[in-house]
Amino acid sequence: MDDSASPSLGTISHTKVALLIASICLGLLIGVLWYMDKSELQESHFETYQALQSIELTAKGWVPNFIPRSAYDIHEEHRVDRERVHVRFRFLPGDTANLEKSCAIQSKNTLGASYECKHGNDVVTVRLSQDGTGEIVSN
Repeated sequence: MDDSASPSLGTISHTKVALLIASICLGLLIGVLWYMDKSELQESHFETYQALQSIELTAKGWVPNFIPRSAYDIHEEHRVDRERVHVRFRFLPGDTANLEKSCAIQSKNTLGASYECKHGNDVVTVRLSQDGTGEIVSN
């Protein structure tokens, strides 16, 4: 039998080791990219508008300053690498004075209202429901 036609045991082992190392490196790269993407996302929760103001997220631009002053149970998330905001909150229905002076009303009916507002270099939509729930999202 001619041994030159069949691969040697050493060649197969080196190939398997190289594939194993490549697989480990690929797995590590995917893990690092996933971690970096997740570390760019920041989330916060505030019981009241006053608590939100105390850490200056509105001054830093992460939460628009036209959020209703009666807002509570505020959930905010943003990405530090993009000018995108998402804020969910509860508020006292009727507390729209700050929005109405800063934003353009898009629609209003018995269920709630929608506003379009300039926020930094972005335009955001504010949705307020008559049940006292609200949301601010980047367009």
